Amino acid sequence: VVFVFFCVLAGLVLAALPLGIWFYYDHYQGAIEAHTLGWLISSCVVGVTLPISVWEIVMHLRYMESPMLQVPIVRVLWMVPIYAVDSWLALRFSWTEYRTLSLYINTARECYEAFVVYNFLVFLARYVALSSPPPDAQQRATLNTSSSSSNMNVQSLGSTS
Repeated sequence: VVFVFFCVLAGLVLAALPLGIWFYYDHYQGAIEAHTLGWLISSCVVGVTLPISVWEIVMHLRYMESPMLQVPIVRVLWMVPIYAVDSWLALRFSWTEYRTLSLYINTARECYEAFVVYNFLVFLARYVALSSPPPDAQQRATLNTSSSSSNMNVQSLGSTS
């Protein structure tokens, strides 16, 4: 029920946003600065993005069946709200006396991006490790036989010289 509500809300906002921009440019051109209009549009998009992303993260945490895989997924999913809020704050402070604040905010975002890339690689490694079947007894015997015969060949080569 909650997810359906968020999807309907997102659809309404994303459908109303272009109509609102079109209406603004037809009737109130010049009344609001372009930067302020961009900030208002980004506020609408962040308002849609945050509840949907947090809902997805909460559902992963609530139905944690495979923690080895889901923990890195949750860390990657946090990228969406962090990027949304970061971009909104950077846009908000870029035209004010707090311009340097947006530089620090973007630096923190870049650090988290590196952490997300690391977690994505951790997720891929764990997924491959968990999805590959363990070697059965016959494969182990074949591996042991081939490694012992190669050791014998190396030892025989060393003793003949």
